[in-house]
Amino acid sequence: MNMKNILKLVGITFALLVNTAVQADITYDYIYSYKFDNGEIVSGSFTGSENGNLITNLSNITASLNGIEFTTNASGSLYAFSYVPDNLSPDLTSHASGVIGPRAAWASGSAVASFDGTGNNFLFIDSINPDGIFVNYFAIGSAFGEASSVAKGSDGHFVNEIFSPTRWSVAQTPVPVPAAVWLFGTALLGWLGVNKRRHQTAI
Repeated sequence: MNMKNILKLVGITFALLVNTAVQADITYDYIYSYKFDNGEIVSGSFTGSENGNLITNLSNITASLNGIEFTTNASGSLYAFSYVPDNLSPDLTSHASGVIGPRAAWASGSAVASFDGTGNNFLFIDSINPDGIFVNYFAIGSAFGEASSVAKGSDGHFVNEIFSPTRWSVAQTPVPVPAAVWLFGTALLGWLGVNKRRHQTAI
């Protein structure tokens, strides 16, 4: 096998190793933001698993309203809930937030975000009991009637509106290539350099 074919084979092997190493872990870190019509902004980050347009298994959640961080709880992360409509009790009720909307049924740990915003269904909150007093929270979904964006910061400031997907953004943070892959690549380049010198010396 000549040197050209060896280099091709090594290149393909290296590409496969990099691809496998990056895909081995399906959990990624994301940054997100939502800009309300009045210019106020909620931004933060979370860890999650990509599933088509959806991001599930949300954890390590942070949020801030206009740059003021939400207070985090003892876990160091905001709690994540999703809203599940209570079809048996469709009557309107007053939520602890003071907003009138359909009776809420909160499901712990099943919050979902989406890349285009259309699948968003989450409540990021500092309290483990979302049916109690709402403190430091950001929600997008239908829990308050129509698809809404609602936020209350740690300073007590409250903002809400009908949700607009065009003002939502979420992006995956760059995934670092594992150190093992870099070491493999460096060793491989070194080996090729030595091999090339030997070949030139032999000629």
